[in-house]
Amino acid sequence: MTDDGQSRDLAFDAIDPRYQAFIGDYLRRYDLDAARFCRPLPADDEMFFKAILPNYENDLSIAAFKFVESTLRHYEAYRQVVEGALGGFANLGTVLDFASGWGRLTRVLEQKLDRRQIFVGDIYHDAVAWQEKTFGVTGVSSAPDPDDFEHACGHDLVFVGSMFSHLPDGLFQRWLAKLHGFLGHRGVLAFSVHDQAILPAGHAMDPSGLTYLRFSESGSLDLEIYGMSYVTEAYVVAAIQAVSPGASWRRFPKGLYENQDLYVVGAPGVDLSGLKVASPPMGGFETATLLPTGETEYVGWALERTPGCAIDLVGVHVDDRPVVSILPDRERPDVLAAFPGAPNAPVGWRFRLQAPAGAMVRLHLQSSSGLTGYAYAQATGPAALTYSGWSRRALRV
Repeated sequence: MTDDGQSRDLAFDAIDPRYQAFIGDYLRRYDLDAARFCRPLPADDEMFFKAILPNYENDLSIAAFKFVESTLRHYEAYRQVVEGALGGFANLGTVLDFASGWGRLTRVLEQKLDRRQIFVGDIYHDAVAWQEKTFGVTGVSSAPDPDDFEHACGHDLVFVGSMFSHLPDGLFQRWLAKLHGFLGHRGVLAFSVHDQAILPAGHAMDPSGLTYLRFSESGSLDLEIYGMSYVTEAYVVAAIQAVSPGASWRRFPKGLYENQDLYVVGAPGVDLSGLKVASPPMGGFETATLLPTGETEYVGWALERTPGCAIDLVGVHVDDRPVVSILPDRERPDVLAAFPGAPNAPVGWRFRLQAPAGAMVRLHLQSSSGLTGYAYAQATGPAALTYSGWSRRALRV
């Protein structure tokens, strides 16, 4: 923030060097070029400056790390849909990232696909123009009413991260029909919703199956068309069947971001019965205690959000060198407050090590799903945390 309280572009090289190191290492886990990914975040990016940043007490360094983490979790779901439903990135035609904002996912896709394959659409026309200029992708400017938005290209994948989680009844169905119509003959539509399991306390589900609350992180969109919506599975399925009777579809609870469910719907004749999408485990450090032996004891938590899966092992790396593997040692029901409706119990872990001052400690949260989640800290001194409420303060040492 500037002295007069106005937002300004966030340059990644201006954040705490510890977080720069964590971000660079995290991006390498996904074979991404950090310099290409870490272009400045525009000051008009409401998702970052009005949602992520306030959630982490306006700490730019933590918020930047969370931006990267959420982007990679988004991409992990995207990758599994591409590989499971479309034969992998090498077999893709064109894709549309709709409600793409200021290009969070585009920062990854432009490193995985030819830019000519990538289309981005958003109601914020300046955000679309910025992506065209910055990434060389094709932009399509959206509109508040789907009837006013035309786009003829038949895509292999239309991905809509966190738009349907904000739509009221009626507009939900109309946008679903519009976006499903942009699919090619082998295409799939993927979109996320807030399930009824995370409906805020004090609110009841509407008999229609969609409860709509008039608030959001946006300071500019009309609350009559963009708020916060919570849905039942029956509501979503009815909407899908109304758009494309008999369409193949799959629901993946907690499949996107922290708490959103992911739905994937095929074009007519596309079979999605074998599609699987898992969520990377998540977790974080809580305390680091210096012991008389000179070792430091680290304590924290982890959560596997994919139904039927579990965290098998926690691998500890120091400056990219594996040093010890441990098993979770207890359940952590207190963590559930941040993850209502989680299908698995959060777990706790602890380990001891003696590492050089300033060394990077990286956890590998290994799941039976085959996916790995990561958490970071510094070996000594105030360290960085990696998730939810625990990320809002320095690691206690």
